[in-house]
Amino acid sequence: MLKTVTVTVALPALLTIAGGVAQNTPVRLLSASEARSVRVTESATQSPDGVRLYYRVAGSGDEVVIAPFALYHGTALDRLAAGRRVVTYDPRGRGKSAAVSPDKVSRDLLLADLDAVRRAVGGERVALIGWSGGGMETFVYAMDNPGRVGRLVQLAPVAPRFAPYSEQMMADRRKRTDQAAATALEARVKAGQFKTNPAALCRAQNDVDLPALLADTRHVTLIPDVCTSANEYPETLGAYFAGLFKSIAGFDLVPSLGKVQIPRLVIHPLQDNIPLAGNEEWVRDQPNARILTIDGSGHFPLYEQPEKTLRAIAIFLDGEWPPDARVIRSQ
Repeated sequence: MLKTVTVTVALPALLTIAGGVAQNTPVRLLSASEARSVRVTESATQSPDGVRLYYRVAGSGDEVVIAPFALYHGTALDRLAAGRRVVTYDPRGRGKSAAVSPDKVSRDLLLADLDAVRRAVGGERVALIGWSGGGMETFVYAMDNPGRVGRLVQLAPVAPRFAPYSEQMMADRRKRTDQAAATALEARVKAGQFKTNPAALCRAQNDVDLPALLADTRHVTLIPDVCTSANEYPETLGAYFAGLFKSIAGFDLVPSLGKVQIPRLVIHPLQDNIPLAGNEEWVRDQPNARILTIDGSGHFPLYEQPEKTLRAIAIFLDGEWPPDARVIRSQ
């Protein structure tokens, strides 16, 4: 029988989403060993335009939590499956979902994928966990589908507007990248070493790129190997993002922030490439949104700081704010 881990939180932290004082109740968070015993099913559904979408369900219960990017999440969110169904899925053209051409990739189509998965698992009103670019996409889904989303976690999200934060993010990644390793890989590619082995090129590229996204480069071994999927090969992924970026070029969601009134928790890892100032904009002057910063993590807090990250998410999903989550007000 699965049990929850009891986490005692200081009373001042136990402010409910509605602003009152909550009871000091156990947080629904499984231990790592308990999570390994959670019932897991894998299935697929179709998008409205007929694209096969892979999804994975951990746990059982009426409460549904949905998170894009199963390929990166792996089993990392299974500890949340205490009385919940935690659904991870791969959007079109990613991971175990069907490959698509670049003209079949856009933010609107990705949001249609999310809605198809929601309907497939029978989630009338769900919580969402949007990591990285998914943090922006799940916000738009919540805005476009009022009543379908009860709570939103934006985990290491991109900032709510393209300029100036996207360039700052990429500049930080370039600064942290081992340029000698990048040059050496480029020479190997030009020499044709990976011509018949795109999976090897995928792993070699990740060996260069991933350390720049981490607080501690030794944690690179914790990131799932996504190169088992041809969707993640560099050439395929490059075309995919070219299609996606056409649909979001120059985006600015700041004027729309007030349209989403549900509780939102932004989790910002302090060593992420995304500027803190950018993620503070997600919550500034928003009465039902707060930001939690986590030290010792880059872009993958589920792997670099799993206990802090999962505990904060579990507290939030249980209807409370994590102890150190902050309101941001304009000066």
